[in-house]
Amino acid sequence: MRDARSSAGRRSQGARGRLVPLALLLALAPGAGAAEPPEPGFFQFESLNRSYRMDDSEVAPVRQGPVTIHLASPRNTLVIRSHSLTLRPLGDGSYRASVGVELMGSGDLTADLVTAAGTSSRLEDLVVLPRQRVALDGRVRFERVADGWDVTALSLPPKIELDIQSRLAGSLVTLCDQMAVFLGLDCSGIGRSLSRVDVPLPEPGSVFFLPEAELSPEEAAAFDRYLRLR
Repeated sequence: MRDARSSAGRRSQGARGRLVPLALLLALAPGAGAAEPPEPGFFQFESLNRSYRMDDSEVAPVRQGPVTIHLASPRNTLVIRSHSLTLRPLGDGSYRASVGVELMGSGDLTADLVTAAGTSSRLEDLVVLPRQRVALDGRVRFERVADGWDVTALSLPPKIELDIQSRLAGSLVTLCDQMAVFLGLDCSGIGRSLSRVDVPLPEPGSVFFLPEAELSPEEAAAFDRYLRLR
């Protein structure tokens, strides 16, 4: 995949890493071209059900009283097992997009536990993303460019929630309990907080590039017909 383009035409590597599968799912919407605005469509694409490298993914910090856990996943793989897409034209050139994705994955996870007193400790582990289904609604706009499409995310939820499985939860509880003896920390709830993490989504206005080469010729032609971009 090529890097996402910024609103000024530049590519943003950071945004791309978080939303490549989502951009693909929101972008692919085949249908027959017509003079009237297209009706809502319901779509699935087998070509998108594959593995994606999502290295350097951002994870929102976990805060529990005076304890903050900064999470990061420097190396990981996301597998989309199946998906469904609904597009609803809004009449202004944009589309309301509803995506349902069944996914799973695994990767490295680092956790930096930082207390209000400034004490910090780092733990690392392999995290598993168990098979689960995620639903997401947003509003997008498409622009045809020479070798693909720019997909502008006009509105997205601030985050998505994912269930994870990792030994870090138990290890961090033990570490926090040890520090609590000296710092008077409340470690209750840390284990539960690390079983479901928040993954931030890009800000409205982020632009992502979908290469035409990612689609079959039939899919690309149908996509252009549906969006009436050519």
